Amino acid sequence: MKILIASTPAAGHISPMLAITRILLDDDHEIAFLTGTAFRDRIEASGAQFLPLPADADFDGPDLPSPIPELKDIPPGSQWLRIVCERLFVDAIPAQDQGLREALKQFQADVIVGDDLLFGVLPMLLGPREMRPPIVLCGTSFLHWKRDDGAPDFVGLPPATTKEQREQYAVLAGDHDANVDQPVLRKLNGVLKTYGVGPVSVPLFHSVVGLADAYLQLSVPSFEFPRELPPTVHFVGTPPIIRNQGPLPPWAHELDGSRKVVLVTQGTVANHNFGLLLAPTFAALANEPDLLVVATAGGRPIETIPGPIPSNARLASYLPFEWLLPRVDALVTNGGYGTINQALRAGPANSDSSLSGFSA
Repeated sequence: MKILIASTPAAGHISPMLAITRILLDDDHEIAFLTGTAFRDRIEASGAQFLPLPADADFDGPDLPSPIPELKDIPPGSQWLRIVCERLFVDAIPAQDQGLREALKQFQADVIVGDDLLFGVLPMLLGPREMRPPIVLCGTSFLHWKRDDGAPDFVGLPPATTKEQREQYAVLAGDHDANVDQPVLRKLNGVLKTYGVGPVSVPLFHSVVGLADAYLQLSVPSFEFPRELPPTVHFVGTPPIIRNQGPLPPWAHELDGSRKVVLVTQGTVANHNFGLLLAPTFAALANEPDLLVVATAGGRPIETIPGPIPSNARLASYLPFEWLLPRVDALVTNGGYGTINQALRAGPANSDSSLSGFSA
C-alpha cells in the first residue's frame, strides 16, 4: 500500500509516528511522511519520503508553543489552554489541510495515518467520503473522550466515587466548557464554514476521535479511564522505540551499574519551567553519592536547566530511550504520556532494585 503519514511537528508525536513508519516499511509498504522541516533528517533516515508542511503549519519542532510567545507569561490553566487550542491548532487547520491535499497530489495514498493533534484532517473528515482516502488517527497522548463521571479533560481528576465528587466535577466541567471548549468551537466552526462543512458540536479534541475512520490509541485499556468509547477506537499498545534516534552522551560509560540511576524528565511539552520538577529533584538527591541523576530537557538546550547542578547529575537535551530505559532504576516525571508508556513497556532495570517502584 501507499501510506501517507502526517504528524504535528512535535517530538512527542513524531517519535511514535516514526515507530509506526518503521513497522510499515518493514512490511514493504511505500511511505511518505508529511510534517515540519525540523524533522526532515529523521524522516529521511527512516527510509520514508519527506514532505514538508506549509509554512503556516511548520512549527519549531523542539518547542511546540514557540509561535505564541505570550504563553510564557500566562500560567497553566483555562486561558493558556484556550490560546493554545485556538492559535496553535485551529489556526493551523487551513495550512495542514493544504499540505495534506498537496501531498495527495504528489503521493496518491491508499490511506492517511495521522497523529491526534492533526486537526487539519477535519475538513476532509467532514466532507464527501468519496473524495478522500480512509483516515486513521493515532492517540499519542491520553485518550481525548468524554468521561462517565463528567470530569473535564486536562485537569487530571481521579474517577468520581461519590455524589459530591460528581457535583464538583460538573461545576468544573461547566467552567471548562464556558472558558475553553465553547470559545474554541466558535473559532473552529468559523474555519470549517469556509470549507462548507460542519459545524462540530463536540470539543475540538473529541472531534477527531469520533470522526476518524479508525482511531488507534497507542497504549492499553487499563491505562485509560474506563468508559464507553466509539467502536472505531482500538488499543494497539505502545510502539517500540526506534533505535539510534540520538547520539549517546559523553558520560554514557558512567551508567555501568555501579550506581543506581534516577531519570528525571518533564517530557517534550510541559518543559518550559524546569524549576517545577528537575530543579527540586536535583536538590532532593544532591547528597546521594550512590545515585546518578540523569536529566533530559526534552529537546530544549541544557543551558535552560536552572542551577545549581549537583555533582551527581548528568544532563542532556535529548537521550535515546532504547539505550537509557534499561539502565534506569527510578523515573521521576510529570506524567508525560510517551515517557510513562515507554517506561512501563521497558519494565524495571533491576527487579531487585529498592528504587524500581519509585516514581512521581
